[in-house]
Amino acid sequence: MPDTTPFEKLTDDVLEILVSYLEPRDLLHLAATCKHLQQTIDRQEIWEHKAIDDFGDRFTITSILESAGIDLGDQNQPEPSNWKEYYRERHLTLAELNKDSDSQIEKSEKDYDRAQELLRGFQADGEISSLNEASRLMVGILDVFPGHAGCYHLLGFTLYVLNALEDALSLLEIGSMVDPTYEPIGELMNEVQSLLDGYGSTMTDGAPLLDSSKSLSAPLKAALTSIFNTFDNDKDGALSNKELSEFVFKTNGQRPPAAFLTQMGVQFGQNAKGYLTLDGFFNFFLEQTIDDPLETRRDLEKHGWDGDRLVRVDVARNA
Repeated sequence: MPDTTPFEKLTDDVLEILVSYLEPRDLLHLAATCKHLQQTIDRQEIWEHKAIDDFGDRFTITSILESAGIDLGDQNQPEPSNWKEYYRERHLTLAELNKDSDSQIEKSEKDYDRAQELLRGFQADGEISSLNEASRLMVGILDVFPGHAGCYHLLGFTLYVLNALEDALSLLEIGSMVDPTYEPIGELMNEVQSLLDGYGSTMTDGAPLLDSSKSLSAPLKAALTSIFNTFDNDKDGALSNKELSEFVFKTNGQRPPAAFLTQMGVQFGQNAKGYLTLDGFFNFFLEQTIDDPLETRRDLEKHGWDGDRLVRVDVARNA
């Protein structure tokens, strides 16, 4: 008799592919055939990959959303410490839900429509809570229907409107692997990639943001002064909380909490009323530019400036 069975000669990579096609009961039967297969099939990596194949890459999705500032509440859960047990629980849960599949489909359709409504609401009022709720609904749908391409598209669009372009692209790429035929994902991916490509060029070809002493360059200070004055409605040389909130909303598409507005003045420079001064505005952008110059160029473009040349867009067009 041979010392090894044909299965024992298979590499781990091949075995992982094999077990991805098997139902849990068949996996257990296969593991019972020999000690080598039992040890292989009991590996956490096997069950992690199988969970992702069968139930979607949930934890990567929620991690991307959280990193972009989306609050998922109890939808944000830590990765399981035991993937085999996680797989078993998810398998049983979905089997139970599938007993009433019509009801689940109806619920997912209502949740999807509601998510679309919330996204439209955000575009109208800028309330970040709308994005949070919409994202929770879509993650909930994916928990039951991991192949729902529309959810990946809407989640990618959510990050797109937050200007989290790289995160949006990462999430859309997951969606394109789940359903390569869903055209809206490809269209949004192309739009996001074109923006990223355009931003990338500003890093090397644009006018300098800093001077030789690592201070803000004169053109950048001029641009920031003009933007500052646009939001300083009472012309008192400082941005009140309301004025600063308008600036942040125009820049990032979301309303900041009151504590953030107060902290801006404390951290970067404030007047006697606690409002952010022009020097404080400069200090904020100096810190951001040193850390992420691309973000500063993006911010300028949100306010009608050419992020490359550091001139107003209307001037750049006529030059």
